[in-house]
Amino acid sequence: MKKILISLMLGVTLSSAAYAETWKFASEEAKNDVQDIYAQKFAEVIKKESDGDIKVRIYYYGQLGTENDIVELAARGTIQFVSVGAGHLGSYVPEVQAVSLPYLLNANEKAVHEVLTNSASIYKDLSPKFEKVNLKLLSMMSEGDMVWGANKPIRTPEDFENHKIRTFTSAIPTETYKAFGAIPTPLSWGEVYGALQLKTIDGMVNPIYFIYNAKWHEVQDYLIFPGQQPYISTVSANSEWFNKLSATKQEMVRTAIDAADKAAFDYQVRINDENMDKIRADRPDLKVITLTESERARFIELSKSLHGTYADVVENAYPENEKAAARQNAINIIANLEREVKAAAKKQEAMSN
Repeated sequence: MKKILISLMLGVTLSSAAYAETWKFASEEAKNDVQDIYAQKFAEVIKKESDGDIKVRIYYYGQLGTENDIVELAARGTIQFVSVGAGHLGSYVPEVQAVSLPYLLNANEKAVHEVLTNSASIYKDLSPKFEKVNLKLLSMMSEGDMVWGANKPIRTPEDFENHKIRTFTSAIPTETYKAFGAIPTPLSWGEVYGALQLKTIDGMVNPIYFIYNAKWHEVQDYLIFPGQQPYISTVSANSEWFNKLSATKQEMVRTAIDAADKAAFDYQVRINDENMDKIRADRPDLKVITLTESERARFIELSKSLHGTYADVVENAYPENEKAAARQNAINIIANLEREVKAAAKKQEAMSN
């Protein structure tokens, strides 16, 4: 029944459109979230570049199902574009979980943006893996630093004992919080507020702007900045559909992606700051903790074991005769990303001096 309703929704959209073409873009987030700003700018540029012949119809969280549902719709070609967090793609493209490894992409925001939009590791080594599941990776973006929510102070791995934290559905986010000493509990974001309110989970992890928009700060007493990693989301197209587009339309898509990358980056920098101020105004009693360098060091040390876990996850996704090559490729992706992050951070430092 759910699939029939979705098909009817999409069919009505197409039949009622007064455009030569309508492209469908599904996001895991709601209006005014970072992915919405991305999709809105993408739609604006496509309309302009096509002289109004192509409309991009945006679907928000829940309209076409969960995060995993919309990835499946894009892979099948029911929709053309999908935007979801990398943490929801691990079952489709296990290698993408490299960007979910803690303390790997923890440079300054501009350096991370540079890597996410121009990395050879991502667009030459990782991107072909998307093609195998009929997706074409177009871009990645940071939505701001991940922040832990809790009802008690968390400064050490011991503080995570018996702490049930909402995580994403892929292996690496789950294994990360196991390594940190917590009890990871994968949930779709629409279930989180109620779970926190009913105390079936104790905490969550997300960027500040999203915590405020989802009102999760109303049901948490502490926000902890661990300096761990940004929330990384991805934008992909149905690969078969994209490859059949004319060269002109493919260039339109790339132009729109470049514009959306910049719009979303600028927006997330601003909205994370603004929403932190709103949280403080709403909850003056809520306590905010930033881990010290020595406190972070313990989590960084625990994170090192996850590189091996990542290689295991990737290796185990392949048949026996491909396992060794897949594992080596996973190791290379981590090493190359580390090198690119350091180079981008050094470049940004030189530019600021």
